[in-house]
Amino acid sequence: AKDEEEPPQGLLGDIVLCPEVAKRQGEEAPTQHSMDEELQLLTVHGVLHLLGYDHEEPDEKAEMFGLQAAIVDGWRGEHGLTGASPAPTVS
Repeated sequence: AKDEEEPPQGLLGDIVLCPEVAKRQGEEAPTQHSMDEELQLLTVHGVLHLLGYDHEEPDEKAEMFGLQAAIVDGWRGEHGLTGASPAPTVS
């Protein structure tokens, strides 16, 4: 769940992505998907963490992954990309 405290203004943190890891995770995911799709998913996932969301508890996981899927699906729809967001590979 999102932390109740408001995030500070300015820089919230860093998101570091590794294309090689994203490629492998996409290939190994139950709903195999491309490296680009995995990078989209990981970027949204990282931003949600920076905004205070977490997935340690089942209710937090449902909230965060639901929001993650909605954001990725919305972005893909706005840019004319087909298919739903891949299933989360981050547990």
